[in-house]
Amino acid sequence: MSTTETSAKDEAAIKAKIAKFAEAWNAKDAKHLASLFAEDADFVDVIGHWLKGRTEIEQVHAQALASFLSDNHITITDTQIKFLTPDVAVVHSTWETTGGHKSPDGVFQIQDTGVLTAVTTRKENTWQIIAFQNTGTVPIPD
Repeated sequence: MSTTETSAKDEAAIKAKIAKFAEAWNAKDAKHLASLFAEDADFVDVIGHWLKGRTEIEQVHAQALASFLSDNHITITDTQIKFLTPDVAVVHSTWETTGGHKSPDGVFQIQDTGVLTAVTTRKENTWQIIAFQNTGTVPIPD
């Protein structure tokens, strides 16, 4: 198999991983969402909370998706991948959300568009997310 074929297959697998993130989010399935991450993954959410490890990623998302994000729906609008090595890739995806957008305390509106950045690694022929940063897009006035 050529490097190009391997990269195309790997790129498709990584894009599928990001699509599964959105599917799990929309199904409000925190367990499935967390399963996409390495056991010791880091996740920085859109409001700056740093979650450490799959267990914390699952717990925090279970609470959020069942409460203030229960009506929130995410759509991945674009995904681009840069391979650093054959087994390590950086992913940038743009997203849009509809539905609930309030912060947990209801004080401010969470952005409804943004960019996620993920570092993925291949382990035993499966791609997993080891680091994830979610950043909301803030409109700049003219």
